[in-house]
Amino acid sequence: MRRTVRQLVTCMVLILNCRGMAVRDPSSPHKVRLLLEDYPYAVDGLAIWTAIEQWVTEYLAIYYTSDSVLQSDVELQAWWKEVREVGHGDLKDAAWWPKMKTVAELVKACATIIWTGSALHAAVNFGQYPYAGYHPNKPSASRRPMPEPDSEEYSLLARDPEKVFIRTITNQMQAIIGISLLEILSKHSSDEIYLGQRDTPEWTSDAKALEAFKRFGMRLEGIESQVVALNGNPQLKNRNGPAQFPYMLLYPNTSDHTGEAEGLTARGIPNSISI
Repeated sequence: MRRTVRQLVTCMVLILNCRGMAVRDPSSPHKVRLLLEDYPYAVDGLAIWTAIEQWVTEYLAIYYTSDSVLQSDVELQAWWKEVREVGHGDLKDAAWWPKMKTVAELVKACATIIWTGSALHAAVNFGQYPYAGYHPNKPSASRRPMPEPDSEEYSLLARDPEKVFIRTITNQMQAIIGISLLEILSKHSSDEIYLGQRDTPEWTSDAKALEAFKRFGMRLEGIESQVVALNGNPQLKNRNGPAQFPYMLLYPNTSDHTGEAEGLTARGIPNSISI
């Protein structure tokens, strides 16, 4: 929960900077320059983040024409007060909380909430089965401690590490249960609503909001083409890896209106999450 709170007051750009993976670059469309070009999560993620931030900026500008309008919105201010003081009362005095006095602060908070509940979740969730479906890649538990040096178990580890590994990880029944759970978690449903889509076209009658949302969807479809092109670049080794499995976890799949990505496709960013 605490990590989620910190995500609400930060953004992907800041995270990359803190991890030493990027430097600020005002000339870049994303305001940062990656220090590692062949970094699929960061490259695709920055594109998605920028699209989300632009959509939120355009949408909020329709209703909050100035900071004073935002400050006078009693419902918004009450919501933010509840988030801080009720939802996370133990952290309410932390210095990193936005004061919610400017439209820019609301944009960052909303963009981060959308990012966390869509793209970030997609990146860490839908690739679980393709990797951990082969149980030795990611055993769910260790049934034995690491053997001590000079012990009989340590000698066996040195002679036959694979045998020791198999005897250490979860047994067959536990492995089946774990893999089955990962399979369920990694599946897209046939009626999935992806980022940039709506299940009901009449979600608003505001023409300006509808046009802004349409532009958001078009930008996401443009990112889809970009992802496919990058995956086809032979100079970018990390986008396919030794197994030749293309990185599609941040492929928006906004253009899919027929449920073609149902199942274990390892692609597509749902509009929201249920966990």
